[in-house]
Amino acid sequence: MTLRGALVPYAITRALVALVALVAVALLPAAALCPDPCHVSTNPLLDAAARWDGAHYLAIARDGYVLPAPGAQSDLAFFPLYPFLMRAAGTLLGGGDDAYLAAGVLISAAALAVACVYLARLVALDRDAPTAQRTVVYLLVFPTSVFLAAVYAESLFLALGVAAMYEARRARWPLAAALAALAALARPFGVLVVVPLAVELALQRRGRSGAWLAFPIIAFATWLGALWRLSGDPLAYLNAQASYGRRPAVPLGAFTDLADPAVYGDPWIVIALTLLTAALVAVGWRVLRPSLAAYATIFFLASLLTGTLTSAPRYYLAVFPAFIALAIAAPRPVALSYVALGAAASVVFTAMFVLRYWVA
Repeated sequence: MTLRGALVPYAITRALVALVALVAVALLPAAALCPDPCHVSTNPLLDAAARWDGAHYLAIARDGYVLPAPGAQSDLAFFPLYPFLMRAAGTLLGGGDDAYLAAGVLISAAALAVACVYLARLVALDRDAPTAQRTVVYLLVFPTSVFLAAVYAESLFLALGVAAMYEARRARWPLAAALAALAALARPFGVLVVVPLAVELALQRRGRSGAWLAFPIIAFATWLGALWRLSGDPLAYLNAQASYGRRPAVPLGAFTDLADPAVYGDPWIVIALTLLTAALVAVGWRVLRPSLAAYATIFFLASLLTGTLTSAPRYYLAVFPAFIALAIAAPRPVALSYVALGAAASVVFTAMFVLRYWVA
């Protein structure tokens, strides 16, 4: 029941995302401003899936990490696991840009399926099957869920984070640590999975060694060292992030430019999703196991530590315990309203994304 409850909503929502993307590309006008490169494939579905960061992942999969020209946005801001998998799978598919993009789409699709199954099983450790299925649905209709289907690392990181927490709950610490190490190579802030894992280790109180928790820290440090060797800059990662306007800042610093129309054409969606996620993180401390509440808190705060909220609605997809809290605590009318509004917003955001409007 858990498997079917996870994969049925997965299949339905992913088919709808693909349909909306194709209809939008075929019938609606694209944004006047087009990022460079404007198109990365003549295949409309592959091209639509590779907007914005997708072009950077394609470039890394094809060419590896290349030092940027002075003042240009740097590919060193993107972590290596996803483009590495794109390169490996794309080579098996024959090589070339379309093969790498197809690999990226397939990796995102497979990773999301794994994430949904692991998420349902994680919820089922403490709750009933309907709650597990609701959690998966609430994740899949979150307004920015288009990024879970795109050539982005969101699905991969989500799968690794959920799987690490599930394996930790089952006291399979070597496997949990290995998954966390991969998460640290999948997304910036991925190394923070070590925090909720440490909480879970403390909760189990079985005299287990915390040495396994060094794995994600070692993986993260190794990647920073590789960037230093490649660029000659010990702060290569921070400088790469700065090329996208992101710098370490206290959480409240991310709110300072909300009123700036040059940054946010309409900040209300960002504000609404931030407040919703913050409320669910707070509720999580009442209804979730402390390790999951810690997971939600640390990744929600991490999304605010970049000094801007421009990509935060996408980062909130990683805060998966928030969707568990919603499934547990939301009254039926609230839950139905969330699904209806979330699904409608998902359609709009999917169309905006494929038409090259900035979403998150």
